[in-house]
Parts: sequence; C-alpha cells; structure tokens
Amino acid sequence: MRVFLYEFITGGGMFSLKPDEVPSGSLLREGAAMLTALAKDLASIPGAEVLALLDDRLAIEQMDVHWNRVRNAQEESARFDSLTTASDWTIVIAPEFDEILLGRSRRVEELGGRLLGPSSAIVALATYKDKTASHLKMRGIRTPRGYRFSAGTSIPATLRFPAVLKPNDGAGSQGLLRIENRESFPELSGGTFRLEELQRGTAASVAVLCGPNSSIALPACRQLLADDGTFAYLGGEIPLDRPLRDRAERLALQAAATFADCLGYIGIDMVLGSSAELDVVIEVNPRLTTSYVGLRRLSRSNLASAMIDVARGETPDLDFASGPVEFQADGTILGD
Repeated sequence: MRVFLYEFITGGGMFSLKPDEVPSGSLLREGAAMLTALAKDLASIPGAEVLALLDDRLAIEQMDVHWNRVRNAQEESARFDSLTTASDWTIVIAPEFDEILLGRSRRVEELGGRLLGPSSAIVALATYKDKTASHLKMRGIRTPRGYRFSAGTSIPATLRFPAVLKPNDGAGSQGLLRIENRESFPELSGGTFRLEELQRGTAASVAVLCGPNSSIALPACRQLLADDGTFAYLGGEIPLDRPLRDRAERLALQAAATFADCLGYIGIDMVLGSSAELDVVIEVNPRLTTSYVGLRRLSRSNLASAMIDVARGETPDLDFASGPVEFQADGTILGD
C-alpha cells in the first residue's frame, strides 16, 4: 500500500504563494507537527510505503518516509501530480483560505487519485463558514446566529453583542476578533467575513473517522484558546470529562453525518453550553487537525491504520488510555 502524504506548508506549497519567503510561523509549526505525527503512524503500518513532498529549504525529522524535495512551484506541482497518480491513497493537509485545500483536493480527483479525506465537494462546502453554518442549520444542527459580512455592510440590527468576526474562509483561529459592542466595531478595508454572536461555554473539538459503513468519534478534546479577544489556538487537552465528552462526541457524529460519502478524518469544532440544548457547532475542518498529535499519544493503537480501515468499510481496533494528554498548538506534548 502506497500512501502520498501532502502537507502544504512543509511540502513546497509556499513557493506558489511567496516564492522567496522561507515558511515560518504558527501554520508551519502546526503543519510540521501533523505531518510528522501522521507520517510516523503510516510508516509503522505493515506493508505501507509513505511518500511525501518537502520544501528544500526546510529540515525534517528522520523517518521511514520517501521524501521528495522540491525547489520551486513547478517542481511542487509536478511531483504532486506524479505521486498522486502513483499512490493508492492521497492525504491532503492544507489551510482552507484562498481555496488551497480545495484546489489540491480537486487536483487529486482530476488525476484519478484516491483521497483519504473528504471529497472536494465537502471541502468546497466546509471551506466557507457561512455555507457550513447554513448546511448544518438546514439539517437540524445548532450553530451560532450569524451573518455574512463585508466592508461597507451595515451591522445587523438584530445582532447581539459580544460578537465574533472571522474570515469566511479562515483556517483555525486565524484572524478571529471578539467585538464587545457596536461602538468598538473595527474598520474593515476589505474581505468577506462571518459575523456571529459569541457563544459562552466550553470550547471543544472532536475528530471523526468517516467511512462507507460507519463513522467513529475519537475522544473529545478541550480546546485551549487565548483570552485576549483573538481566540488564538494554544493547544488542547484530551479527553474531556464526562458528561461533556459524551455530548461533544454525539454532536460531532450528528454533524459528520450531514456530509454524504465522507472518507477519512474530519474535525468538528464546537462550544458546549450549560446544557445540551445550548451546544453549537462552530465550524467543520475537512482535513487532519492538530488534535491528532494528542490523540495518537492517548491511543494504544495506530490511528492512521484505523483511519484507513474505516475508509475501507472495515471495523478498526481502537483503544485509548484514560489520559489526560495536554498538547500545544505546535504539537509539543506537555510533560515530555
């Protein structure tokens, strides 16, 4: 079994955005953490061969992976195509903004490759927060009351503050801003946003492994977010205490079930209120999330193998320790 594991930031994707800028910052750290964790698990599956791209300007931990170094955007594109067509599965990890994840997912399908992850149709929906919210609401999944918003648009009279302003196609907690009242609303120079009412409660996320015969919720994670109004993602702690864990995993499975024919790993972000009736889904991540690094530490079995088993329609062997495991946004496990 040959698996092509593509992570956009480390895999040379930045050549197509900023060709002279060496990748750095939080997206690089999170991308490298996800790449390393998943690559190690894939490589330990008997009979698996793992292929990956690597930006030639970066160093990476040595693993049993066939690294294909790329030096420019043309090489990255050509190698992406060749490895996709030569592999049994392709896993794409990329940010949603500027339709980066969507473009790479579509390319896999155009080449006849096999995505171990949500289809491009699901990615196209989940990329945009307003579309995701409408999709979920129409199917009975509670989401925050919100609006599509752009520069020059009037603030809806029915909006209750505090509110949260977020890029409509943002990745993770990038660009989020808490707004206390109408008077403190920021000046916007451009862009399209989702403006929604602030939800109070416990920020949580649940990863779901999806396949043709079943979907499995992995242990729910408490999200650790900055309290300075930016909601910057700081990491997480797994698992949540019961009964919040049960509520979170149930809601995640309900949300995941609204996406037809979903394969692989998706992450459901939510806020758990004072009662189950107040629980809301915040967004859907149609790709691997940083929580994977904590989940694999908690797991006594191989999560990558389980992801493939579920995608094949089989029942995986999953076993988790009681924890807890706490991790930072860059994938560092605290206490190591």
